[in-house]
Amino acid sequence: MTGGDAAASMRSEVVVALARPEDNEGIECAIQLGNQARDTLGYLPFAAYEDAACNYGLLLARERGVVVGYALFGLASRHVRLTHLCVDDRHRGQGIARKLVDWISRRHADRPGILVWCRLDYGLAPMWASLDFSRLSERPGRGKDPRVLVAWWRDHGQPRLFSREPDTVLVRAALDLNILRDLTDEARVDRVESLALLSDQLADRLELVRTPTLDVEVDNVDDRFRRDCVRQAELLTPVHPARDRLAVTKAEMLAEANRLDPKFAQDDQGRRDIQYVSEAAAADINVLVTRDESLTRVLGAAAMRHGVRILRPAEVVVRIDELVRAEAYRPVALQETDFSRRLIRAGDERELDALVMRQSGEKRADMQRRLRALTAAGVDRVGVYAPDQRLVASFVAMVSGSITSVPFFRTADGPLADTLARQLLFVLRQEAREAKSSVIRLDDAFVSRSTIAALSDDGFLPYRGAYYAYVVDVCGVAADVQHAAVEAARAASLPPPVSIRAGLPSIATAEVERVWWPAKVVDGLLPSYLVPIRQAFSSELLGFPRSLFGRRSELGLSREHVYYRSPRGPSAAAPARLLWYMSGSGPGTVEPAGVIGSSQLEEIVEGSPEDLHSRFRHLGVWRLEQVQKASQGNVVQAFRFANTELFPRPIPLSDLRSMGIVAPQAPLQVRSDAYLALYREGHRGG
Repeated sequence: MTGGDAAASMRSEVVVALARPEDNEGIECAIQLGNQARDTLGYLPFAAYEDAACNYGLLLARERGVVVGYALFGLASRHVRLTHLCVDDRHRGQGIARKLVDWISRRHADRPGILVWCRLDYGLAPMWASLDFSRLSERPGRGKDPRVLVAWWRDHGQPRLFSREPDTVLVRAALDLNILRDLTDEARVDRVESLALLSDQLADRLELVRTPTLDVEVDNVDDRFRRDCVRQAELLTPVHPARDRLAVTKAEMLAEANRLDPKFAQDDQGRRDIQYVSEAAAADINVLVTRDESLTRVLGAAAMRHGVRILRPAEVVVRIDELVRAEAYRPVALQETDFSRRLIRAGDERELDALVMRQSGEKRADMQRRLRALTAAGVDRVGVYAPDQRLVASFVAMVSGSITSVPFFRTADGPLADTLARQLLFVLRQEAREAKSSVIRLDDAFVSRSTIAALSDDGFLPYRGAYYAYVVDVCGVAADVQHAAVEAARAASLPPPVSIRAGLPSIATAEVERVWWPAKVVDGLLPSYLVPIRQAFSSELLGFPRSLFGRRSELGLSREHVYYRSPRGPSAAAPARLLWYMSGSGPGTVEPAGVIGSSQLEEIVEGSPEDLHSRFRHLGVWRLEQVQKASQGNVVQAFRFANTELFPRPIPLSDLRSMGIVAPQAPLQVRSDAYLALYREGHRGG
């Protein structure tokens, strides 16, 4: 036996296991390894490791009980997101990294794959390739000297129905001057915490923005630091608060400050802090990042009432998903709200000037010329108007055979740009379905960044200078859905679509149904539930029965909503399909009981009534007292669902009974064949 063989035989087997929340020693060892590799891993607050352990996302590799490597990961909506992969220098070359990654793949094989972001200049491409990752995309990093970030993807062999980075920006956070100074001045105390905001690992999730007050304060910075501050500020996305909201919010913040600490509002810095918070609220920014404890103390509660959390940088990193879930999933629906949709009248074309994409090199005259040619051809110009009658979006759609062509699709810059883009794409899907189109082709050469993100998220695929989406109007087995998609691709001269099969895991089935909406694959493993809802809540949450007074804007302008329920009774799992059973009793009853529509269940969240009501306040209909009443042991469930389609023909209770289904008192799982029958019955004659 050689010396090398003898050394190898003496090595103990490396054991891989999840860290338990109470495993303080293991967590501390992982933190120490991460600190040693900070040059390539970047900074991550210690609390992030503890949070990962509590959420089963810290995987430790031990040899003879000693931690020699770890993987820190989390479950995103449709994949596994790998944040850290770290092996002790003294134990490299033993296959520990592969053990960690393989374990994650086995444990989460139902997810399409694993995504990790890594800086190009680290030169780690050979390592990722050796671990069965492939290059997915690139994007610029952040910081004073931005570096290229590469997205690496380890595929789990499921249909990947998107050609996009699986995540888009989730959080938009405004910075105060102190945080900006932290990012530029190496001599500042506690700057390491603020540098976490520039972590490459957050680049695809966190957008840093600047408010007008930050621009003003930068101009007053000492000349020695001003140039660096200006350069850093230019990397932040500028936001502009709505003036009317700003005035009202500022008055409320000033009153709150005078009530709690009169000296605060009399100080110049205090007045600037009031302005920061007010601008963030008026620009629909839900996080203001600061290390100013007095600001948090005086204005924290008042800011929360306006949807703004005042947080330290580390808190943003650790709680990013929890803080922004409501804002991350706030698409716009247009029905029965103060927003209106109508054709743009003759003489109103100057309104379209607000939609010129000058930042992309488009000239006003060129856009006008193209729109005038479309108008002359008899194509309708659809306009979407805010409550103050400003044009905030517009699109042109033309149906030709099985294809709906969209040569013009715009949303105006502003807090609602992302939301409008996502909702209008759903509107296009609905209209294509009604027109019997199986493909949408969007070929506007000057779509905005918001629209590009929305296109990717909604399953549109880039091909030969345009974006395409399948509209597969089939509710049936995988073979039937696949056949319809193949026929749609052939009619539009597109490459063949991905293949799907019976028995797809629930996440893969949900992805198919999301990106090929309104497809339903009933021989996949996606569960279906019949969920009861009272008419008073259904009217406001789902839009049926219609109310004489319309729906609240924060609900009506959402493509997603939240349904609260007690954790008692039968449990449910997400993702899933929901069938809504509207009861025939209770206040506000005007319609007979029956099944009125279907939705896509995205997730089920459990928490305290106060936390969930705050988190989903724009997406649900219950008051806090109602959520509290439904809780058990101070725990309540929130079903977050999307893409609700109301049935043209509600299904009466008598039809349910004839199928042997009783009126549900809680979410009731139904077989796939029952879902298929009910869905088809709801659309019969529609």
